[in-house]
Amino acid sequence: MTITLEDVAPCKKRLKIEVPANRVQEAYERVASDFQRGARIPGFRPGHAPRTIVLKRYGKDIESETQRTLVPEAYREAVEEKKLRVVSAPEIEDVKYQPGMSLSFSTMVEVVPDFAMPTYKGLVLKKQETEVTDADVDKALENLANQRATFEDAPVRPVAMDDFAVITYSGTLEGTPIVELVPDVKQLGHNAQFWLWMRAEGFLPKFAEQLVGLNRGEKRTIEIEFPADFPQKAVAGHKAQYEVELIDIKLKKAPPIDDAFAQELAQMDLAPLKERVKENLKAEKEAQADRATRSEVMQKLIAAVDFDLPPTAVEEETHAAVYDIVAENQARGIAANVLEEKKDEIFANASKSAKELVKFKFVANRIAEQENIEVTREQLAQQIGLLAQREGIPIEKMADKIQKNNALGGLRQQILRQAVLDFILKEAKFE
Repeated sequence: MTITLEDVAPCKKRLKIEVPANRVQEAYERVASDFQRGARIPGFRPGHAPRTIVLKRYGKDIESETQRTLVPEAYREAVEEKKLRVVSAPEIEDVKYQPGMSLSFSTMVEVVPDFAMPTYKGLVLKKQETEVTDADVDKALENLANQRATFEDAPVRPVAMDDFAVITYSGTLEGTPIVELVPDVKQLGHNAQFWLWMRAEGFLPKFAEQLVGLNRGEKRTIEIEFPADFPQKAVAGHKAQYEVELIDIKLKKAPPIDDAFAQELAQMDLAPLKERVKENLKAEKEAQADRATRSEVMQKLIAAVDFDLPPTAVEEETHAAVYDIVAENQARGIAANVLEEKKDEIFANASKSAKELVKFKFVANRIAEQENIEVTREQLAQQIGLLAQREGIPIEKMADKIQKNNALGGLRQQILRQAVLDFILKEAKFE
């Protein structure tokens, strides 16, 4: 078999392959025999029709099957002979085949880039803060108490910052109701009995501050200037007027943080509750620190190398990143039209993160090879079990889902990357 290898781009090569006529003929004979054994031709018992009749009746099909069998077989042999590390599906081109002659074709493939390995042992990393203070515990308990707060009517007085103002409002922009300008976000233009927490960083810029001093039953017209980057482009960068009526004023009353509160919350006194909260905060901070440290390692290794990336690998990773970003925003309640308006920004962010991840994959794979780091069946089973637990389905069902989605390779790659990061962190220095 004749194989010619050409460089097309830094990560792209063209293979020209020619399978000799004798091998093509051997393959043709094997396929013809298979057809003859399975042929059902009137006047002959199944599988006993003369070969000449079988060839006459199924000649085109035999040639097609011969080609379909030989091309991938020859491709695999060529990749192995040239020691190519292919990262994309082959693009078979220019197939030439006639009975009794050689078969030739070419294919474009993307390959693993070649690059000088960065230093990955003894990396100097920033030591992340994981200490939990008494103030952290108090803040967490305060948040828990606020979740169980009740509301009561404020005394007769004007509304003030930090109150909860019950209001009805309607907005216009140059005389046009805002509900007509942004019909998909009607609450931006009108709302009745809306509970507004009177904070500077609340509903809209400078909205709450302009209501200070208003009494129950009073109305006030205020002016809001929307930021230029406001999500709803119809009002972004414009000034609008809002007619606001104060219906009521509510005060938030959180329960006192004492033994009674602790008993109601967790059936224990306050002292042990504080210890439990401290342990939980410690675990959260350690998890955050671990994520930050792993991200730092990735960024250091990415910054230390410079090489071209296979376009297909980046494209696939970008599509996956876009899907994740859109799904995350939809889960947060972001409207489809808002996501559509920001599609260019979403794609740009996804493309950047995809390039970084693809680059790190190649670096991590090289490190794994050099350090003999492999993914075991036990690690795969454990990860599948965690995914099943997270989705609340049986392990067998999760394994079937992964298999049907051809996601086993991606799962193995994730485990391998984490194993490589584990290895690097053991060798790292923290300061």
